[in-house]
Amino acid sequence: MKKIQSILEEIMEISRIPMILYDAGANCLAALADTAPAIQDNVQDFIHSDVDSQTLGTYHYFKVISSETLSYVLLVSNFASDSFTIGQLTVCQLRHLVETQDESVTKASFIRSLIHGSLTVSEMNRQIKKLKLAPASWAAYVIECQEGFADSYGYQLLEHAFAGHKMDFCCELDENRLLLIKDVSNILKEYKAATEPKTSRSKKNTVPADAEQISASLRLFAQTLADTLRAEALVQTHIGYSTTADSFTQLARIYAEASTALNIRRTFFADRDTIAYDRLGIGRLIAELPADLCNAFLQEVFGTQMPDDLDEETQNTIQKFYENNLNISETARQLYLHRNTLVYRLERLEKILGLDIRKFEDAMTFKLAMMVRAHVREQMRTVK
Repeated sequence: MKKIQSILEEIMEISRIPMILYDAGANCLAALADTAPAIQDNVQDFIHSDVDSQTLGTYHYFKVISSETLSYVLLVSNFASDSFTIGQLTVCQLRHLVETQDESVTKASFIRSLIHGSLTVSEMNRQIKKLKLAPASWAAYVIECQEGFADSYGYQLLEHAFAGHKMDFCCELDENRLLLIKDVSNILKEYKAATEPKTSRSKKNTVPADAEQISASLRLFAQTLADTLRAEALVQTHIGYSTTADSFTQLARIYAEASTALNIRRTFFADRDTIAYDRLGIGRLIAELPADLCNAFLQEVFGTQMPDDLDEETQNTIQKFYENNLNISETARQLYLHRNTLVYRLERLEKILGLDIRKFEDAMTFKLAMMVRAHVREQMRTVK
C-alpha cells in the first residue's frame, strides 16, 4: 500500500491533478483530493457496472483490473484537458505494480501479510485467486524455541511433515518462532480413532465432529508437533494453539489467539509443552489486569513481605500440596515425609506469609496472588 501511495503522490506532483483511490469494496485508501459523501455511492455503482471507465460529475472513474480481478478504483479530477490520459497512465502503473507483487506471492508471504493486517480485502482476494486457495477450517499453532531454529532444520521439518496439504500454511515469524496454520479436517482424520467416543467407533461417522472431539484432536496434534520437533530437529519447543476459523479474514484472529496462549503459558504454565487458547482459565483473566490493580492486590495480601525468595523445598511442598487438593496425608506420602514434618513446614510458611494454605480460602488467595505476582514480573521483564 505504501508503494501505491507513493506512485499516486509522484504522479500528482508532476500532473497537479487530484486523485482518489478506492479498493474493490469501495473503501477509500488514498485521498489526494476532497471527498464528498456522494462520491462513495458513485464508486459503488461504478464497481457493479460493466464499464472499465466513465466520467461522472467532476471525476473520471477507472477500474484497475489484474488477472481478471478488480483491485482498485481510481478517481481523477477532470478539470484539465489531459486528465483522462493521466488517469489511463496511472492505471497502467498501478496494474503493473499489482502484477509484479502477484508474481512474488507465495503461501508463506501471503499468510505472513494476512496475519499482520497488511493486505486490503482486494489484495487478499487477488492473492487467494492466484494461489488457487479455497476456504477451510483452520487452527493456528505458534511454535517457540528459546535456542532458535537457525541451526536446525525445524522449519523444513514443519513444512514437509506437517504442512503438506494444500490448505496448510507455515512461515517463519522470527528466529525463535514459527507459525503453522493447519487444516482442521486433516487433523480430525489423523486423530479420529483416538478421539471418537467408543460407542460410535463401530458405526459409520455421519455426524460432524463435535467441539469436544475437535478440541481433543487439536491437543493431540500439538503434542505430536512438540514431540517430533524435539526428537527430529533436536529443539525444545513450546506451542500455543488457537480455536478454529472458517474464513481467511479470521486467520489473523487465530494467530493472535495462539500467540496469546504462548505468552500466558510462559507466565502461568511454564511446565507445559503445549497450551490451548480456550484452556487458559484464570490465567487469561489475570493477564488482562492492569499493573496498578495487580500491585494493589499484592500489597493487600502480602503487605511489604513479598514471597520472592521461597526456597526450592518450600516451593515443591506447596506445589505437591495443591496437586493433592490440600490433602496432608497424601502430600506427605508423595514427598516421603512424616505427616508432622509436613505440618511443621506449612506452619512455618504461615508465619512467613500470614496465610494458612491448609484452609481453602487462604489456599485460593495464595494461589491467585502468586499468579498475579508472576504476571507483574513478566510485565516488568517485557518492558526491560
